[in-house]
Amino acid sequence: MRNIFIGALLLGASVAPCGAQSGGVDFFQSSLSEILDTPLLAASYAEERPSDAAAAAFVVTQDTMEKRGYRTLYELLADMPQFQLQRNSDVRRLNLVSVRGIPGNERLLILYDGVRITPPTGDLFAIASQLSLRNAERVEVVLGPMSSVYGADAFSGIVNVVTRSAGISAAGMSYGSFNARSAGFMAMSRLSEKEHAGPYASVTYVDRGAGNPKLPDYYKDDYAWYNNQYQAGLAKYPVPSTVTVSVPVSKYDAREDSSYLNARLRLGSLEMGIIKMKESHSSSIGVKPELTLYTKDARFGTGQWTVYGRHSYASPGEEWKLTTLLSYYDYEIDPESRFINSYSGYDDAYKYASAQTATLEQTLSFEAAEGLPVLIGFTYQQNSVLPYTADLGHKFEAERSPLSQNFVYNGSTIPVDFHSLRYSNTGAFLRLQKQLADVSLSLGLRYDKNTAYGETWNPRAGLVWRPGGSERTVAKLLYGEAYLAPSPFHTHKHFGSFISSPTASSGYHSYFFHIPNENLESEKLRSLEATLSHDVGENFRLTLNPYYNDVHNLIQDVTIGPGTFHGVEVDTLEHAQNTGTMETYGATLKADAVLRAGRWNLEPWAAYTHSEGRLGSDPIPFNSRHTLQAGVSAVRGGWAITPKVLTRSYTRNQDGSRVAPFTVVDLFLRYSDSGKDSSGLIVWLGLKNILDRRYYHAAYGGGADRMDGAPQNPFEASLGFTGKF
Repeated sequence: MRNIFIGALLLGASVAPCGAQSGGVDFFQSSLSEILDTPLLAASYAEERPSDAAAAAFVVTQDTMEKRGYRTLYELLADMPQFQLQRNSDVRRLNLVSVRGIPGNERLLILYDGVRITPPTGDLFAIASQLSLRNAERVEVVLGPMSSVYGADAFSGIVNVVTRSAGISAAGMSYGSFNARSAGFMAMSRLSEKEHAGPYASVTYVDRGAGNPKLPDYYKDDYAWYNNQYQAGLAKYPVPSTVTVSVPVSKYDAREDSSYLNARLRLGSLEMGIIKMKESHSSSIGVKPELTLYTKDARFGTGQWTVYGRHSYASPGEEWKLTTLLSYYDYEIDPESRFINSYSGYDDAYKYASAQTATLEQTLSFEAAEGLPVLIGFTYQQNSVLPYTADLGHKFEAERSPLSQNFVYNGSTIPVDFHSLRYSNTGAFLRLQKQLADVSLSLGLRYDKNTAYGETWNPRAGLVWRPGGSERTVAKLLYGEAYLAPSPFHTHKHFGSFISSPTASSGYHSYFFHIPNENLESEKLRSLEATLSHDVGENFRLTLNPYYNDVHNLIQDVTIGPGTFHGVEVDTLEHAQNTGTMETYGATLKADAVLRAGRWNLEPWAAYTHSEGRLGSDPIPFNSRHTLQAGVSAVRGGWAITPKVLTRSYTRNQDGSRVAPFTVVDLFLRYSDSGKDSSGLIVWLGLKNILDRRYYHAAYGGGADRMDGAPQNPFEASLGFTGKF
């Protein structure tokens, strides 16, 4: 099967289809080409159409987001080809994303207006409802490795949310099933009529609470313990599994809360802004109810904010342009975060981590010769990190020294280890592009030197061919490499507990401990992909995109065996180690169209993705071999109706067990009494899982406490309105 996909890569890059029928009528204000080829910046730091970018790239416009009902980035990515999102899968990250079969939120780089909002230190991050699209003008998605430009963690792809800087202000709210609610506003001012000159200011704020269905009422077999023994105040320990313990009975609570703030000010060529996000969710999600408590206090939350300033200067003749970006990023696990489960003895087990990153980035673009644009970049990053802690017996106080707070390991008087890390990263990159008749060649190379893990080189080479200069047919071939720096979470994560042992010299014994490993190296990715795209007439486009990825130095938890920790004998020690390899390959066939049926304008889309691979000698987890995503936006006057469907074949949990195939259907309806840039009222209705199916996503974690799959929400409805003024 792997050989078939490698053959498809070469075929897609070298064979153009025969000439298609010419003509066709454009029934729309925006043509299909304009919808799919809105210029983007994320692929190369320079504006180019997705069809001209060597990588597989997509742009989702504001108009498309409004028709389909995307209010968060999570919802948009769930419809994106070669993305698979596992909802309610992970107690720490909530939702887990895989791109081209490579799982991990930390492997996807997310930007807002070109400014990083995912942790530069690779810490835990939830791709959830805090990633609002309320003020988004477009979303740029680039698949594949991009470390040749962006450095660490541009591993599986790049997402850049470009927000609106001017236009109509708006405010709105919504309410839905299971007490789902949101409220927010977007205020914009423009003090100059000169386009893109400013000055201008904008502020957007959204507060959101996702629906909190009582899943034990809908998945009675999975939550049999909750519905029976737990109501009598009983829970269990995993070992021995026959032992029960008395616990307090409380109301079921697995809600998710989030907030989003984005403020920008532009004065000519100077831009300043702040982006702030918070998200919290149940720290029991996806765990067997006999081994955890679904209470309001069992929460895991993260918050991050970025303040930045950016200045651009172009020479009088615009022969060259220099852009400087200064930013400061602050990340924190909410000190209230805690687990209340069998491993904590049903006591509060608090968690904490924090990180601060200061970044300087400069890019210089110029044309070295006719048709030879050059981009040179330099970055410097300074990081300060307090890594993810062991279980803490009480809440961490961020304003106090960790050692002054008298934390001890569970079951002992041994003080908890806290690590304070400081390290820097210096990087430089070069990108060249040359147009040769019908072929565009691009080359990129980035060098990084990190004081914690050493040096890396990451090349990238791409080719874009338009046979005969055609605008209808495009063939691409791209080779790229990327690296993922070992995060403090992996290098310094440690957890376990002690028990009293009068016969031991230390007075304690431990059955298990995960210990730090400061010698981890970067994960490395080599990727090859091809794209073949053809416009059949003016209103229909077919795209084929095969890919192949090879990952080595994969960081995995490895059992060491017996040993000692803090002088205490431990039966089983475990730590992270660069031992894993992963191979993923597949292809997507995608169709987009614009049609007219009577007085209705139709925008159908469909994508079939075949994805498979190996993690070591086993099939890759969090991946469905067959995925179909399809829908159609029907527009008439102020009305827009969008039904869509997602079908997946079976998926594998982290432990390799299978999760059943499923099909889920959603529907979105929207009415607007005004144009995009006019005052007026918008009313919308969102219906999710309209067939009210009971289905599962893959579960993260392979321990005895994990469910066989993560149960998904039943039918949900939400109604909202937005006033524009």
